[in-house]
Amino acid sequence: MTLMTDLDLNQGSDWRAGYARFSPNGSRFVIVLKKGNLEQNVNEFSLLLYHTPDAFHSPRPDVLLTMSSSSNRPAIANARWITNGTVAFLGENPGELPQIYTLDVVTKHLNKLTNHPDPIVQYDINTSANTIIYIADPPRTKRMDGQQVQRTGAVITEPSLYSVLRGDYSPEPFGEQLFLQEPGHSPIGLPVGQVIAPFRPPLLSPDGRYALIDGELRLRNLPRLWADYYYGKHDDYVHSFFKSANGTGTGPFAQHLLIDIQKRSVIPLLDAPMRVGESPREVWASDSKSVFVTATYLPLNVPDLAERKARERNGYDVQVKVPSRQYREVPREEFPRGAVHPSTQVKIEDDINTRSKVYVYEAGLKTKAMLLDLNPQFEDLDFGNVETIRWMTSGGQEYVGGIYLPPNYTPERLYPLVIQTHGYHPDAFTMDGIGEWSSGYAARFLAAKGFVVLQSGGPTKRDVAPSDGRQTSTQAQKHTEVAAYEGVIDYLDRRHLIDRRRVGIMGFSRTVCYVGYALTHSEYNFAAAILVDGIDCGYFQYLTEGGGNPDEENLNGGSPPWGAGLTTWMEEAPGFSLDKVHTPVRLEAHGKGYGDESLLEQWEWFSGLRTLGKAVDFILLPDADHLLVRPWDRMVSQQGAVDWFSFWLKGEEDPDPAKADQYARWRELRNLHQGQAAVDTAAARN
Repeated sequence: MTLMTDLDLNQGSDWRAGYARFSPNGSRFVIVLKKGNLEQNVNEFSLLLYHTPDAFHSPRPDVLLTMSSSSNRPAIANARWITNGTVAFLGENPGELPQIYTLDVVTKHLNKLTNHPDPIVQYDINTSANTIIYIADPPRTKRMDGQQVQRTGAVITEPSLYSVLRGDYSPEPFGEQLFLQEPGHSPIGLPVGQVIAPFRPPLLSPDGRYALIDGELRLRNLPRLWADYYYGKHDDYVHSFFKSANGTGTGPFAQHLLIDIQKRSVIPLLDAPMRVGESPREVWASDSKSVFVTATYLPLNVPDLAERKARERNGYDVQVKVPSRQYREVPREEFPRGAVHPSTQVKIEDDINTRSKVYVYEAGLKTKAMLLDLNPQFEDLDFGNVETIRWMTSGGQEYVGGIYLPPNYTPERLYPLVIQTHGYHPDAFTMDGIGEWSSGYAARFLAAKGFVVLQSGGPTKRDVAPSDGRQTSTQAQKHTEVAAYEGVIDYLDRRHLIDRRRVGIMGFSRTVCYVGYALTHSEYNFAAAILVDGIDCGYFQYLTEGGGNPDEENLNGGSPPWGAGLTTWMEEAPGFSLDKVHTPVRLEAHGKGYGDESLLEQWEWFSGLRTLGKAVDFILLPDADHLLVRPWDRMVSQQGAVDWFSFWLKGEEDPDPAKADQYARWRELRNLHQGQAAVDTAAARN
């Protein structure tokens, strides 16, 4: 499947319009395509050039460059124009680390600008390509060598068990991530004092004198004054971090940082945090003497009480002068437009039942023409229909989601159901489910095997307080999610779509906790389950991460698992109720996943279920990222999900001889599960 990659880095635009980058004068634009190569286990990327005046006449693109990645990173990323004839980008090939390149779109001359020893993840470059600022991954080296440990022992100051097992005995130092490279000079590191947010690029001023980056504060450095801000629907979650006794790690707090490149200094742009959940837009003035920022909190050090109260709750669009950092509110109409705004727009057009095609539009979107059919081979395939549905939980809350129906669906049959729990987008075509997450998600593939697949999109009203006032909002959300899984089973059963005796469920990332709670606390029967690379909100995970995680505390009642709080944890944390699990469970951990602790996050379930003699399968993808990228990792996860649910819900086995060991292992688990079920039945009768 060919996909377009998102080139929109910091434009604050419609996410569906971020796939093309126009030259400064608007005469050309580039897009990047990617496609998996299963035989070589790489992802292939192509940089395509179009001439804007020809875009409405079905032009053949000029393929400027192709590169392949065998890592979890894109082979071509963050492409942007620095002149009307030169494109800069991050690039890598198998066996290489991503570096910054420039490409002449006429001569196709490729110039490598950096040679950093660690992967570069974000960058900015001025128009003359003589100043580069970039963010690199910190080096993965042990903080203390083996000989020194033998002589003096290792002083443990980092409470994360994974970090200690990895050899990081002390907290990771700051200042290793941000680098400046100027003509004729080697790159120099800029000490920041904060953790740099790698998902946002630095932003150089036009004259190269200043730059803007986003920094994440360590909890131990969190200004107490920030507790006075109201964080909207995230308020309970955010404020819980102010109560944390553990100062290690970062929370949801980020801050705009101003870099004076001449002085090599880094200071906050404003003495205030960025708003949680917002994607602010930052634009430099053409004279480099100020920067414009959207939707930011303002400092609370004002004497007027009414003004202070307003600042506690609201975000503001402001212009900040540099280096004085004086600011004023401005309407967004006054924000600089930056590069020439092209009269042509490029967008993907699709929906959940219509495959993706790329179109070009005239100004005002009055005229359009198809630029590219990303996957014409889909014309000959029947994917079945996807229907958006709404249903009610037992607590009376409305949820929205989508059901993927088998291509040969007939109303007379009752189908096995698989519930996927981490979101639904009705306005985009997808094979996996939500986006192309691929981490266990296999929506259309399961539908093609004769399943009805439900993608839960969440509640239609997000700000719903706990009904009894005795739960944290996070804890109430966990309960509501489980009620939604139960509610959709009842809804689909009433529609005579499913066989409720054959229901599978999968959790990914955060919803591993919710699905784990369903498997241990719901009275509904789940015939099979998969938990993929996520938090289990359990006691063991709480300790291995260093304790003091307010999010996990809120999921389990709002207190740490000591003293009186342990009573609530024993009721709420799924790991304390593994004896109640009567479902075969497949666990999947990604070694390079979220927090690099995924193996330990799944360990309580694996060890507990094994000890209890219950059916559990555990798959580790050692070099996989949280959202799977490489073709072999995707195949193991997605095909594994199809095989697992087919085995337990339909009694089917793939005859591929290469899977003989898999099914031998699963048959043993089935015998174990049936034996345990017989014991449970006998105990219930007695």
